[in-house]
Amino acid sequence: MTINDVSLIGKKVLVGVIVTLIPFIIIFGGLWLGRKLLEKSPAKTSQIVQPQNNIAS
Repeated sequence: MTINDVSLIGKKVLVGVIVTLIPFIIIFGGLWLGRKLLEKSPAKTSQIVQPQNNIAS
């Protein structure tokens, strides 16, 4: 095997890894983005105040 053969095999392996990773990046990136967009904003809690009866007896 010559240097050119090893270089060609290395390039093919690298292209295979990239072609395999791109769909995973797209899928998980889309899931992450969807989660961020659909995530509810921090719930604003409001305090419930019961009315007081100020009727003088």
